[in-house]
Amino acid sequence: MYKKQPELDERLVAWGDELVKLHDGFRRDLAELRRTAALGPSLREHCLTFCEALHAHHTGEDDVLFPHLDGLHPELAEVLTRLRSEHRTVARILARIRALVETGDREATGAELDRLAGELEAHLDYEEEQLVPLLNEMIDPPDDL
Repeated sequence: MYKKQPELDERLVAWGDELVKLHDGFRRDLAELRRTAALGPSLREHCLTFCEALHAHHTGEDDVLFPHLDGLHPELAEVLTRLRSEHRTVARILARIRALVETGDREATGAELDRLAGELEAHLDYEEEQLVPLLNEMIDPPDDL
């Protein structure tokens, strides 16, 4: 029996949309962390899980996606430089949050989560604005994506 294979273009068109879905998950998780920062005893676990997932996402972009886009779209050089810089800023805030969570200072942790929210929202919005159209047209994804 013949089973129709999905069209290659259908799979590739989704890269930008998948990035938005992933970003929306980070937005929801961060909003939940901010909402519950002063309440639950599991703040440490949830916060560290979130921080690690966000760090892994940005590392993947820096190590795999952005070099790939550098090769395909040299005109993105300034955009990718800005995104990499924003990743470093977010990483510094995440390190501060990890340290604060270990101290148990919920007020300071909440303030740093608020700071992260501002930086991260701006970063995700810019990244989506600049990259989603290109990712949705990409016909040559990196092997590790």
